[in-house]
Amino acid sequence: MLPYQLLVARARGGFILPSYSKLDDLELYIADKMIEVFENSIGCKRKSLEAKVKDVENLAFRLGLDYRFARGLAHLLYKRTLFEKPETKLDPLRSRLEIFKEVNKKFGGFVINDEERAYVLSKVASKFGVDTSELLNAFMAVHEEEHLVKDFYGIKAEELLKNYNLSLTQTLLFKSLNLTANVKMSGTEMKKLLFNVKKLGLMYMAEKTFDGVKLYIDGPASILKQSERYGTRLAKLIPYIICAEKWKISARILRNNRLYRFVLSDKFSRILPRYKLELVDYDSELEKIFYRRFTTLGSGWKLYREPEPLIAGRSVFIPDFVFEKDNVRVYFEIVGFWTHEYLKRKMEKLSSLRDLNMIIAVNQELACSTLMKDLPFNIIFFKRKLSPVEVYRRLKEYEKFVIKIEEKEEEEVPEKIIDYVKSIEEKKLSDVLKDLSKYGISEEKAIKILEKLGFEIDWQSLDPSKIIVRKKIEKI
Repeated sequence: MLPYQLLVARARGGFILPSYSKLDDLELYIADKMIEVFENSIGCKRKSLEAKVKDVENLAFRLGLDYRFARGLAHLLYKRTLFEKPETKLDPLRSRLEIFKEVNKKFGGFVINDEERAYVLSKVASKFGVDTSELLNAFMAVHEEEHLVKDFYGIKAEELLKNYNLSLTQTLLFKSLNLTANVKMSGTEMKKLLFNVKKLGLMYMAEKTFDGVKLYIDGPASILKQSERYGTRLAKLIPYIICAEKWKISARILRNNRLYRFVLSDKFSRILPRYKLELVDYDSELEKIFYRRFTTLGSGWKLYREPEPLIAGRSVFIPDFVFEKDNVRVYFEIVGFWTHEYLKRKMEKLSSLRDLNMIIAVNQELACSTLMKDLPFNIIFFKRKLSPVEVYRRLKEYEKFVIKIEEKEEEEVPEKIIDYVKSIEEKKLSDVLKDLSKYGISEEKAIKILEKLGFEIDWQSLDPSKIIVRKKIEKI
């Protein structure tokens, strides 16, 4: 993706299209020149590289190309370049601090001529036991322009131009209100694409078509918070859309307070890079952390990631997780970026599914609306961290369905166990479980016995040593 100020696009008749490179001889020539500059600058200072890049930009402008074209190529090549700070005998930070300290001590915070400057440098250099040139090298080493070009990951001119065209597309879509993608692909590829949309945390709806999938994705311009972060995630998805056999992207673009339509299809594949459709890693650590914490708590619920897609008519939905306990399944969705309209559309689709148990956890820090009251689902609000304890409390609402079915097949509880349980007024769950284990009663069965005999368990934590068992107080 390019900085927005480097986006070159033409608007006409309500449509907008980036000024794509046609891979012609002149553009290939400038791309070759720019690549050559980076290849020949290994070992040089960054300021030297930047001066040579400027020369190529000026050359491109003189030959009739938009200056943003050459600058965009350079931006992509800088991302393929590895820089390092120059080696110095002195620590750069310590050197600067000592110089500033001496300036404050001797001249009240600033020097006004070369003589005062020379005095400060000489004084500090003497303190370190080096000459002034070594001190100056350390002083300047913190500046980016003094960094050295350590390595450059090469690329061919034609491939650079194709990546430039992709970057123009990604940058334009950064201002999209929404995006629709029609993609023709096999069932296996479709599943990979849907998982990638899911893992990137995008707001989407998906419909299964005859030979592929149709995606409806909310754009960065539709949300109020962290639109840059969301836009970066959308940009990561585009290469996986354009790698399909047949594809078409349509989007509404908000630019300069005007609304335009953008359309791109596989007819442009020749001038775009070709990627392999692979599964991406989760963009957020939130799901990973929640999975690790919940699965180590011993709640009795099994937790699975990436369950099979749910089909609601023609719509396809992939929840983040599914909880399972005997005959009961509860789907779990963690919502990061959202708008009320998006969430309402999703819930309307899900409501067409029969016997669907769903818990939705909503990240308030990324939320764009607080209008959640009318949504007919079990909703948890959280900030920063998602509490496994709170999720388990919600899961307990579904446990009654498990217990009712199992009670029919339950064996009779021995009299001595009933006598022990009835003697309890209030006790730690850990102590009760320990006592019942002497009778060969498992933890899960012990909890069922307690609930069956009219005891309540105060689940303030999932740590048994902090959970209290007490007799229920009958209301009059």
